Amino acid sequence: MRSRSTRWTAPALGVAAAGWVLSASQALAQPAGQETATAADEEEEELGPEAGAKRPAAPDERTGHLLLQARAGYSQPFGSLAVDQPVGDRVSGGLAFGANIGIGLSRVTVLEASGSYALLSAAGSCNGCSGRSLDLGLGFVYHLAQGLAVDPWISYGVGYRRATLTGSEDSAAGQTAPDDVFHGLDVARVALGADFYPVPSFGLGVFAELDAGTYLSRPGEGSRAAAYGFFQFGLRLALDPMPRGTRTPSASAGTSRRIALQAEGPREKPRR
Repeated sequence: MRSRSTRWTAPALGVAAAGWVLSASQALAQPAGQETATAADEEEEELGPEAGAKRPAAPDERTGHLLLQARAGYSQPFGSLAVDQPVGDRVSGGLAFGANIGIGLSRVTVLEASGSYALLSAAGSCNGCSGRSLDLGLGFVYHLAQGLAVDPWISYGVGYRRATLTGSEDSAAGQTAPDDVFHGLDVARVALGADFYPVPSFGLGVFAELDAGTYLSRPGEGSRAAAYGFFQFGLRLALDPMPRGTRTPSASAGTSRRIALQAEGPREKPRR
């Protein structure tokens, strides 16, 4: 008579054999792509989530570019021509026109020369007064992004200003008073804005600019220097003669290693 252990040995061996055959069949039936994805999962877990392919750097679309802008808007003077001579007693705001030309120094930095001309109207208390203001400046522009349809920017610079103010007509003498000419230094020219590029080489934008300085040369020997300012805002046209290029990122740029391997499809395992 067989023992109890001998009686259960044969069925146990049969179950183990059947299980081995079943697992081998499933392994053979597994698609090659799924096997590759499983291997990629294991590799990603070992290397960590940051082990995927890095996104390549965007093409430099500003360095060496010649950038041109034309602008038009409204300029409002404030402050003083000299001590005890408020500019608001003689002139008020008016239309202003200007242009900028720059050269790209890096992906986000531009060296820019600018100039504008403003036609100032008479102040309410000065009939017949008028004024003109010419300014030339040099500064740096920092762009917050590149290669996008919307291009925000901010700039800082210094400049020279020449203001000419015409007095009211002298009714007694029947002549117009001579022009007063002021020469000043803009110690701070801060501007900001954004341009929208519907096409790579042409953009339309808005800007606002604040200029502050002092007139170093003034009519009258007894006048003393005082601070002045100009606030400008308006629209501008931007032109990039070297159009911004477009670049299609690769399929694996910025994706994890597992997704990149799935996109590539099954690969042959290295032979050992």
